[in-house]
Amino acid sequence: MLASWAAATAFLVPSEARSQPATAVPAAPEPDGGAPTPTTATPPPGTEGEPAAPSIAQPESTTPISRTIQDFERAPPPPTNVVYLQYGVAFTAEVLSSAGAICSNTTVPCILGTGGGITIRAGWRGTGSLYIGGAYALSKQDPNKLLRLAILQQARAEGRYYLMTGRDTEPYLMLGLGVAGYGNEWSVDTYGPAASLGAGIEAQVTRRTVVGVAVGYRVLHFNSFTDTSGADREAGIAQFVGLDLVLEQRDPIFTERKR
Repeated sequence: MLASWAAATAFLVPSEARSQPATAVPAAPEPDGGAPTPTTATPPPGTEGEPAAPSIAQPESTTPISRTIQDFERAPPPPTNVVYLQYGVAFTAEVLSSAGAICSNTTVPCILGTGGGITIRAGWRGTGSLYIGGAYALSKQDPNKLLRLAILQQARAEGRYYLMTGRDTEPYLMLGLGVAGYGNEWSVDTYGPAASLGAGIEAQVTRRTVVGVAVGYRVLHFNSFTDTSGADREAGIAQFVGLDLVLEQRDPIFTERKR
């Protein structure tokens, strides 16, 4: 009985239902507009549609920076055709070598001794080996308590001749001619001509700043005078050895055209 019922049911089911699969997968909804979305096939490797691989920049063949800096430091400075105004200050020691006739009176102490002070300079530095300028030196000397404030003043014209080395350190010879005065508290009790001869060395700290040291032999002639204690001082020549610690600046004035 059951077998006859199952056979009859199978015969009544429509053929379309029997032809559909057991599980139906719903189709994906179409985008707005009703048009189907086109399918783009991925091109195989090696075709025009393949994205280009990122390029790796190759380092350029250049000289290492450290080697370039070392070569620059070792190279001599280029020749200059600039004229400078060179000026500055120096700390000066005036060491008495011989007081001369000014201290020939043995009944009273010598009124002139060793001292120290400052020197102010300014001059013209050409493109070659010459420097021409002026200097004013002020120093406090030891008067053996005969003067309250013994001051030696010197004003002189100076010339330097540099030995051109092509480096930032240059030696030079120096010559000076001028006048000197000596007295108590800025007064001038005696004066006379002065001359100096020396040598020094100069080094560039920067392109415009220089430092140096110089040693000079100075000869000063003083006229006769009467000091504050009433003692007579004869005219004569005093000799000093000067030591300068120099700090100077260079400012360009103009540039000469190269021939």
